[in-house]
Amino acid sequence: MVSRTDFVQSMLLEEDYSILYIARSLDSTIQWLMDHNLVFSNPICAVCQNFNMHHIKDTSKADKLRLRCSNKNCLATKSFRWKSFFEDHKLSLMELVQIMFHYFIRNDSMKEITKHLPAKTKAISNVYSKLRTVISDYMEALKLGGQLGIERMQGMEHGIVEIDETLMTHYNGQQMWVFGIFDRVTKELRCFAVQDRSRESLIPIIKEHVVPGAKIYSDGWLAYHNLEREGYRHTVVLHVDGFGSGSETTNGIESCWSELKRITKQDQGIQLSDFNPLNSLQEYVNVGTWRRMSKGQNLIGELIDVIKYSYF
Repeated sequence: MVSRTDFVQSMLLEEDYSILYIARSLDSTIQWLMDHNLVFSNPICAVCQNFNMHHIKDTSKADKLRLRCSNKNCLATKSFRWKSFFEDHKLSLMELVQIMFHYFIRNDSMKEITKHLPAKTKAISNVYSKLRTVISDYMEALKLGGQLGIERMQGMEHGIVEIDETLMTHYNGQQMWVFGIFDRVTKELRCFAVQDRSRESLIPIIKEHVVPGAKIYSDGWLAYHNLEREGYRHTVVLHVDGFGSGSETTNGIESCWSELKRITKQDQGIQLSDFNPLNSLQEYVNVGTWRRMSKGQNLIGELIDVIKYSYF
């Protein structure tokens, strides 16, 4: 088990330390955002659609800049933040950069952030919520990249996956479960917030995301019975014997649960939406899966790529 301290230190890469320096002034923040293409540089005019828009100074605006059409017969203007991640936020760009690329990457709590920033908790929470949505959409798109359980390393036709379900949290007295599929070869983990652990809920997910003929290891949960009839090679690992030994084990998925819960629940906790708690849980799990997938990499760079995927 990786300690909390080691986990935080593993994410504090060189660029993370520079975020506070980057956000020291509005000019340096804007330049950094433009350098990383997180705001439009020369977008096509939204009105005349024939000319590019360029930046002009506007001291009446918080960002001191606006976009204006180059067409003298148009001269339409847009906010500097137009169509970017930052468009709907009232916080200064300096605060937003710190929250997004410093505090969010470190997985800090609202309480911790408000010790260092003047922003209100609600405003910070809105940034975090939007980041979860952006990352979740990105992770959902990755799930469409093919099925798991395809063995390529040894020329075999089918590979091996482990499946399991875990209780992630409670909401209004109800248990909130997550179902997971772990590919032993690629180490890819796909997680799904589910209404319940019934066969009707889990089997369709397995059939959609695991290639027919793959070897599946699971515990003895009744929903997994008769997976052979669905075209899989199925081995049950009984929990009374631990999580198995040798190749007949579910240690892979169990280890993923331990890591995912720590990443997802630490400091911030899970705050589910009253409107759609299941979708809300899926966002938290997707962010935790993204953090796990990106562990050891430059998370700031990874987050930049995710934001650009959604906005540009």
